Amino acid sequence: MTSSQGKKKELVEESLKTKKAREKLKKRLESMDTQITREAIDRKSIEIHRWISRHADRRIALKDKEISLFDENQNAASVSLKISKIAEKIQFEN
Repeated sequence: MTSSQGKKKELVEESLKTKKAREKLKKRLESMDTQITREAIDRKSIEIHRWISRHADRRIALKDKEISLFDENQNAASVSLKISKIAEKIQFEN
């Protein structure tokens, strides 16, 4: 066993800037948590229902059209460049 394998990795102490940023984020998250109340959720739910009602005239009836979440790859997405490169790399390794 080498000396680097036997030693435990020690974390470097956070800088003052990082500590301040962490505290700022923590306070912001705590503030957001206090704003999430049952009343706030109910208000937002009513607001969403009103929005849906206001835009009802733009809705399209889909009674004649069948919709499914999985279309058995009839409309498969094209392969991304990143995935293509990974596939090529795997092919050359084998």
